[in-house]
Amino acid sequence: MNIDLVSAIASTGLSGRQVICAENELAIMQPPTGTSCGTYLTPYAQLAGGRIYNPGAMADCQYCTASNADQFLQSVAISYGTRWRDYGIGFAYIVFNIFMAVFLYYVIRVRKGSGKSMAEKLSPILGLFKKDPKKENKGSEKKKAPQDKAQ
Repeated sequence: MNIDLVSAIASTGLSGRQVICAENELAIMQPPTGTSCGTYLTPYAQLAGGRIYNPGAMADCQYCTASNADQFLQSVAISYGTRWRDYGIGFAYIVFNIFMAVFLYYVIRVRKGSGKSMAEKLSPILGLFKKDPKKENKGSEKKKAPQDKAQ
């Protein structure tokens, strides 16, 4: 599947969604004595992102590393701002593949070549990839030095 189409669908469907961590995804830690979880972790959460689940607790602080899905999408290089570009690239890829499948089917199966072989039918296309022997040696001639011309 085309990665641009996946990116467009993921960014459209997930962007802005709130993340709720499961119990096994929480980082649980102990704050310094006499400090609440909110006081202890708020500066870190503001810089790194994420959410403190029990800011008033004095022990077993529960911290989730993500607060919204955009944080995860950014880590895998998916952006909500490029969703229409990604849709366009994805659908252009699909349309190109359909066109080429129909075109090649027509060239190989449908078009009657009046008894021509497959190589003869594809010769205009294959001719684009052949080297021209006349052009290959062009420029490889040695230039004569002025003293050689005099001889």
